[in-house]
Amino acid sequence: MRKGVLLSLVVSGIIIMQAAPIFAEETATVGEIFYLGQVLVTGKKGDVDLATTVSVVSSEDIERQGAQNVAEALDQIPGIDVRMGNKGNASLKLRGFDQQNVKVLIDGVPAHEAYFGSLDLDQIPVDAIAKIEVTKGASSVLYGSNTMGGVINIITKKAGDKPVTRFVTSFGENSTHNFSANHGASVGKFNYWLTYSYRGTDGFELSDDFDKNNDRTGLETGFNEDGGLRDLSYFTKRTLNAKVGYKHDTDSKLYLSFDYHNNEKGCTTERNRYWAFTEWDQWHLNLIGEHDLTDILTMKARFFYVKHDDTLKDVSWDNDHKTARKWFEESSYDDYSIGGELQSYVDFGQWSLLKIGVNYLKDNHKQQDFLDAESLAVKKGAASPGLTPEEEYKSETYSFAMENEIMVMDNLSFIAGFSYDVNEPKKANDQPVPDKMDTFNPQTGVVYEATDTLSLHASVGKKTRFPQLIELYSNSAGGNPNLDPQQTIAYELGASKKINNFLKTSMAIFYNDIEDRIMRIKNAYGDKEYVNMGESTIYGAEFDMTCYTRFGLNVGLNYTYLNAKEKEDSGSKERDAENTPDHKVNMDVGYTFAFLSTYLQASYTADQIEYDDDDNKVDLDDFIVINCKVSQDFASFINIDSTVFMEVKNIMDEDYEESNGPMPGRSFLVGLTARF
Repeated sequence: MRKGVLLSLVVSGIIIMQAAPIFAEETATVGEIFYLGQVLVTGKKGDVDLATTVSVVSSEDIERQGAQNVAEALDQIPGIDVRMGNKGNASLKLRGFDQQNVKVLIDGVPAHEAYFGSLDLDQIPVDAIAKIEVTKGASSVLYGSNTMGGVINIITKKAGDKPVTRFVTSFGENSTHNFSANHGASVGKFNYWLTYSYRGTDGFELSDDFDKNNDRTGLETGFNEDGGLRDLSYFTKRTLNAKVGYKHDTDSKLYLSFDYHNNEKGCTTERNRYWAFTEWDQWHLNLIGEHDLTDILTMKARFFYVKHDDTLKDVSWDNDHKTARKWFEESSYDDYSIGGELQSYVDFGQWSLLKIGVNYLKDNHKQQDFLDAESLAVKKGAASPGLTPEEEYKSETYSFAMENEIMVMDNLSFIAGFSYDVNEPKKANDQPVPDKMDTFNPQTGVVYEATDTLSLHASVGKKTRFPQLIELYSNSAGGNPNLDPQQTIAYELGASKKINNFLKTSMAIFYNDIEDRIMRIKNAYGDKEYVNMGESTIYGAEFDMTCYTRFGLNVGLNYTYLNAKEKEDSGSKERDAENTPDHKVNMDVGYTFAFLSTYLQASYTADQIEYDDDDNKVDLDDFIVINCKVSQDFASFINIDSTVFMEVKNIMDEDYEESNGPMPGRSFLVGLTARF
């Protein structure tokens, strides 16, 4: 069966073809890349990134795919699997690591909710994004702590020398309507960039093949789905991105950026949870500067403030869904994070580049629930219905890192570094404050340029992830203030080969030996709580191929194999990790005619499992999803640099699900892009 599906994937990929060469240049579709948004100083050797695998999604890739948000833009990257979380959020796994173990940055600023330590990537649109860098394995120690699974840095756009303006609008079924505007320009030594976007929909349709009587997601299950428009799949998203830069000279740069998201959405969740975010606001303020003090010494500093507020409302329908509110009427979060980093680079010429970095982050979480029933009040320990007392939790995380790149020969580099990371809980509401936690994390790597077209690399490093505030303190989720940090030793061997001017391949094998993994499991009383589990392992391999031709035919193919095992304690047997597919294949194929571009993207996911309430293993069905986009130059018709396009998602109307209910069926979108 699997061979037949893989064959159909390949055959389908040859039918419709891609709009542009897959070997994207380091430019943005509109605007320039904000290189100060990268953590590592650009223009330096940077071989440390070559000692592990780095995947890049360019703005050209994003536009070609028709991705609407960061989650969609990342889903084709080898090693990444994006799925729906239990609040209707987009949650990713990177090489088997949950998103809490992956550091997500926007222009180098940690982009997370202070309580959970992660972010709903479905809430972040792509309109202001120049590129996304995904660093896997033993990422640079300068990224700081909490990078067990890797680092994802979302880098936005900035203005170039010439003013640019771009508008995009599109429409689809169920009142889906999108609009975005970009504008940037330079005035003397100053430049500015503005992006505004609005997206809204009444929701998505399920596949015509969805069976309302099925025993996993149908009417008699916690999802209570009857087909058609999926319940609570609506959203409204508004985003503003603004950036002002000052370039004194080639040695000195200073930028201030502001990123604001104002969203409302329903939560397509499971287990009789009918929730909606009536408020989801997050904004980032980022001040960053870089200065070359001398020919060999560069300093870089960043200060940031991240604010997150949301209100989650229980919207249970007693008549239709025959359920009563179980947790709260409303739950409100008031979070902020504040921090900064200071880096110095000492360039000793051809043979050495020394990097030193200091990071600081303070997370603060406040939470208050409104209870509308006597039973809920009793459950929460309140005297009567109404607002519960406000809860507040604080922690500080800081690290010191040092890293050196040594060029032994022209084609051989060694990288060695370490970080000393500290997490210090500061406030635990009415609970005892846990002790300070600290770890020492060394790592090393080697890069060997065997030939002009063949590069080899190897790396090994220790990575640590401190417990998040929810894992330490949450009464409802099973917080445990006695948790230890989880740690892994990450190993990787990789190679990249440019076969000719049209074909490039790369591969990597990786292994992670994980200790004290933090998981949420049932205790002896039947309640779920966070615990440090026994030794776990994740190992696998990635293969990536890109091919483009002079006559416009382009093909991209990648494959990821994962084997993830976990133990509850040292004496228990290993078991398969849930919601972690063993196999995933991505393909994109395309062709460009004189004025018409066509693109196809396909993903095949196989061999994934989950565990039910009784801890029984359940096999999930394999599935294949195919999307396409057709674009046509429209400038000759309206005398404006413009393009009309049509996108079709899930062409085959595949009925599939990934642990949190049925996913979207076939959908259509048509739109127009105009550039000035």
